[in-house]
Amino acid sequence: MNYYIVTEEVFNTLTKENISFMHKSIDRSKRIIITSDTVSTNLNEFANPTALSEYTFTNNSDWVGDGTGVTEEEIEETIYIPELDD
Repeated sequence: MNYYIVTEEVFNTLTKENISFMHKSIDRSKRIIITSDTVSTNLNEFANPTALSEYTFTNNSDWVGDGTGVTEEEIEETIYIPELDD
C-alpha cells in the first residue's frame, strides 16, 4: 500500500475503489489516503502508517485540531467507504 497526502483536486481524480483509508484536513483542502495506486502528484509520501501517524501528530492543527493526531490504529483499521464521502 501507498501512504500519501494529496490535494482535494488530486483526490477527485483517483480511483476510489483502490483507496482503503481517507481523512480530510480541517480546512478540507488536503486528504490523507492509503491506496494501492501510485500517485505521482502527491504533497507528501510516507513509508508506512507509523510515519504517517507521526506526521499528523507533529502537524495536528491541519488534521485534528485538538493537539493530537491520527493514530496508527485509526489509519490501519478505519475503512474508507466512498458512498459516505461528502
